[in-house]
Amino acid sequence: MHVYALVGKSGTGKSFRSALIMDKFNITHMIDDGLLIRKDKIIAGRSAKREDAYLAAVKTAIFADRSHRENVMQALKSDNVKSLLILGTSDKMITRITETLDLPSPTRIIRIEEIATEDEIQ
Repeated sequence: MHVYALVGKSGTGKSFRSALIMDKFNITHMIDDGLLIRKDKIIAGRSAKREDAYLAAVKTAIFADRSHRENVMQALKSDNVKSLLILGTSDKMITRITETLDLPSPTRIIRIEEIATEDEIQ
């Protein structure tokens, strides 16, 4: 499996820009805020955005809950994922997700600043 990462602070447009990265590198799946997504369809996971508390959202986004983690890991296998884009707020978050889901380290880490201007990020 080829893993790529898109890193940027919250609210910088990672989700919006992810389609460009996926097209450019021919990536089929994405992990964003606790969800495994193929094209525009959620195939597994639970959204961190639905959590009421900040800490609960972070735990969801990094797959801290065993049943959530196992659900996504099973979907990664059953969907035969060959390429994956992981969205995160830091390199540390990306590492935490790849280790938790037993994924390879990213082939490439792309910073939001590489693909969007400062005005677009604002």
